[in-house]
Amino acid sequence: MKFVFIMLLRDLTADAKAINLAAVRLVLQPAVYLFVFGYVVGGMLPTEGGRYSEIIAPGIIAITVMTGPFVTVGGSILSGYYFRTMEAWLLAPVTLRTLMLAKVLSGLFYGLVSGTIVGLLIWLILGLAPQSLLMPYLLGASGALFFSFLSIVILLFPETPDKGQELFSFLLMPMTFFGCTFYSYSMLAPPFSYLALLLPTTYISEGLRAAYNPALPHMDSTFVVLGLLLAVALLYPLAGWVFRRRFRDFTW
Repeated sequence: MKFVFIMLLRDLTADAKAINLAAVRLVLQPAVYLFVFGYVVGGMLPTEGGRYSEIIAPGIIAITVMTGPFVTVGGSILSGYYFRTMEAWLLAPVTLRTLMLAKVLSGLFYGLVSGTIVGLLIWLILGLAPQSLLMPYLLGASGALFFSFLSIVILLFPETPDKGQELFSFLLMPMTFFGCTFYSYSMLAPPFSYLALLLPTTYISEGLRAAYNPALPHMDSTFVVLGLLLAVALLYPLAGWVFRRRFRDFTW
């Protein structure tokens, strides 16, 4: 576990050296989204069971829970490939499973921190707060784990990470705009409702809407949590196999 915390400290140190970029990503960008779409637009658009701001605010949290692990886990893999720091990881006296655990826990930490920061911004800008903290953090943790494992699979399954980078960038768009982040699932009609069911951000957003305002139309929270945990359980062995397969015979 000492190695895991050292790797997390390394990521925190790297972000501290680029604090301006980290502040833009973690604070400024979600604050702009919340002010424009939540405070300004949301104040003018009533919806069934509540306000539009109560629909979009959970979606912004879902986006940050997704991008936190993508930036942390995916970014470390890409920088390790381009700047040849992967060799230093492999020289550490730990197993490949421990190395992957360090990367995944870093993604989990950043996903939860990002979601917490946005939750505070929602409270400051929109005056909204969840009825309980248990469900948001459970959704945030399962979502961050899912996207951490997904980052590993996408970038390490191809022959080299740069080939997976294009797919990595491509997936961000549909999960951001078609994953029920800026609207609720109840607003969709087929075939778009079927597409939304394939995207993990749909379930995170819908679960958070239930946590913020149960009067809003939303998916069943138990179904959402169980679905995310099942997805994480299925993705974990695949990510572990991809990680060990790629680094056991390191030839880059």
